[in-house]
Amino acid sequence: MKQKRIVVIGVLIAIVVLLSSCMSNKDLVRTIEVSATGEVTLTPDIASFSIQVSELGKTTSEAQNFANEKMAQLLSIMRKNGIEEKDIKTTMLNLRPNYQWIEGKQYLEGQVASQTLSVTLRKLENLGSLIDQLGEVSGIYLNSVMLDKEDKSIGLEEARQQAVQKALAKAELYAKGAQMQVGKPITISEYSTASNPYNSRLKMAMASEAAYDMATEIPAGTMSVTSTVSMVLEMY
Repeated sequence: MKQKRIVVIGVLIAIVVLLSSCMSNKDLVRTIEVSATGEVTLTPDIASFSIQVSELGKTTSEAQNFANEKMAQLLSIMRKNGIEEKDIKTTMLNLRPNYQWIEGKQYLEGQVASQTLSVTLRKLENLGSLIDQLGEVSGIYLNSVMLDKEDKSIGLEEARQQAVQKALAKAELYAKGAQMQVGKPITISEYSTASNPYNSRLKMAMASEAAYDMATEIPAGTMSVTSTVSMVLEMY
């Protein structure tokens, strides 16, 4: 019985080897993998930033009143500049005691009330003026000014087209060198990114305004979107 099994297995192996040897070159799927990146430059048209008030009071209620009064001024300025309610969002609200260390001992100084807003400005040309007006409210923290393009879809589509064309051209170049031709794509994958410029001159501009009474300028600059495409294609 064992000998019969061995014979059957041997026959099957021989058949597989025979079929494999009979395969022509046309039956073998040859592939090539290439990748390329497309990049498109865009002009920002919106800005986002965070703004915070933090006030100290003898009691929690007093600290809240101070913070609420200052926040009301900021909200009034932003609404007058056309910022809609949907573009103003509270991201942090904090009430806490505040202590000081004096000669190695901890003393309760009072209570602190803090509130942080995330703001989106859709009229980028008003950014400098808005910052000047917000700067008239003392003791605020304005951070993380980011410039962006609200709709990046057209730029991203163009970047993808560039990436695909570059990848196909690269595949054609390799195939020509190997005296072969490029066939249909088997797989396509993509990775896309967008850069968001941060205006690092903001603090300098605000300091300049305080010293020389000059208007704040926020150069918009440019940003880029990129698409990297990887393709596996047939070759014959």
